[in-house]
Amino acid sequence: MPTESSVSSYTLSTDDSGTRQRKEVDELPQIGYTLEQLNEKREEPKWRIARFTAIGLFWAIWGALLAGSILIIILNNHDVASTTAAPTTTTKGK
Repeated sequence: MPTESSVSSYTLSTDDSGTRQRKEVDELPQIGYTLEQLNEKREEPKWRIARFTAIGLFWAIWGALLAGSILIIILNNHDVASTTAAPTTTTKGK
């Protein structure tokens, strides 16, 4: 039974002829930044501004949607039709 470390160090791939081959993880091309590169980018002022702007816009939009839904409920509260068909009684000609 293979250990977890030996399983995680290999990946399976299929070539053009349909045969499966095992490749070591070290042989795979790297996609994206390494951890060191990410840490360097994280400290740059433009990315700090971009992060705070994105977070601020998210919460501003979220708050505006919440306020808008509350405003719709408050302003249209009197226009909501009754959902129950309660019988009405009328008196005729007394």
